Amino acid sequence: MSTQANQAITVIATIKVKPEHVEQVKSEMVKLTQASQAEQGAIQYNIHQDNEDSSNFITYEVWENNESLKQHGKSAHFQNFVKATDGMIDNFVIKQTTLIA
Repeated sequence: MSTQANQAITVIATIKVKPEHVEQVKSEMVKLTQASQAEQGAIQYNIHQDNEDSSNFITYEVWENNESLKQHGKSAHFQNFVKATDGMIDNFVIKQTTLIA
């Protein structure tokens, strides 16, 4: 299913971190969140940690449009996060969604 270029995009990502790296990845996620919230086109950008399993995280992001989301993926702070957490994450699933009601 395609979305219109000017329609808001919601991203929900689930991240499973290797247990021995939880605190380091969490620290990097906080840095990423602070920088991402300041990005042009970012409506909302939050990271949540599972209350029962601290190695599980969820990001909830809302972007003005697909272009702003693409720019986020190219941003220096996102690329730094990817490099800084290399080998520390077991699973990273990203779902792009569109509000329907």
